[in-house]
Amino acid sequence: MDMQRTWWTKSLVCGSLLALAAVGCDGGEVDVDASMPGPDTGVDESDGATPDPDSGTTDPDGGVTEDGAMPDPDGGVPEPDAGPPVLSCAMGSIRIEETCPAFARCGGDPVGSWCYADVCMTKDELLEPVLMQPGVPAECTADMVQVRGSMGMIDGTVDVTATTITRMVMSSATGTFYLPPACTIVNCRVTEAAINSALGADGSATCMTDGPGCECDITFNSMVDSSDPYSLEGNTIVTDAGRRFDYCIESDGNFRFKEDASMRSGSGEPGTQTVLPLSP
Repeated sequence: MDMQRTWWTKSLVCGSLLALAAVGCDGGEVDVDASMPGPDTGVDESDGATPDPDSGTTDPDGGVTEDGAMPDPDGGVPEPDAGPPVLSCAMGSIRIEETCPAFARCGGDPVGSWCYADVCMTKDELLEPVLMQPGVPAECTADMVQVRGSMGMIDGTVDVTATTITRMVMSSATGTFYLPPACTIVNCRVTEAAINSALGADGSATCMTDGPGCECDITFNSMVDSSDPYSLEGNTIVTDAGRRFDYCIESDGNFRFKEDASMRSGSGEPGTQTVLPLSP
């Protein structure tokens, strides 16, 4: 269950028709088929009365272009039926806290389509891979780090059938942390570099000196686009890849889950995740 939506314009040019009447040049009678120009038309009788080559073929208000193309409809034609409305989810939020509300697995039927609504992550879950970097003082623990603020967003869906879980989700969360001297590496610039190395392409850090320690803004990014077969073991979803997620379909109908990584290497997917039923 690893991390995962023409305008055209067309201008119409109407042509105009300029008709010039031909008159006799010998002072005789005017041809009965010719149009007699008015005395003030200013048209030279000797020029053959050739019409303007740029003239159109119809009344400019006739609605027909010079090339014969029909004008764009005025909106009276309905568009083809697009089928049932596309369902979408509102943006969810991510919180980074010292501690998150207790989560108890209770099982239930997870089959359905769900929208991400909330993720609560603890500093321990996020900082564990950072504090394991070479150079971090051995005495530094997550308990020494203070969370001064956080903000984040998550956007995505979870679709569960009787046999498969499909997840498409993107998230980004930024936390502001104070690292005491016991958790800094040489100085704040070196500490910043070490955190960036630990995060790689999944985030970034900016650290500034703050008293004896460092204040660091650390951003964590994630994207999941996966589809995994699964089975249920009591109140735990177990994917064929061996990942385990304790879960609970609560009395209000919401679906909460949290990865249990105790039976495999790595820290697991951080946070208690809450998804809501997808509805029109």
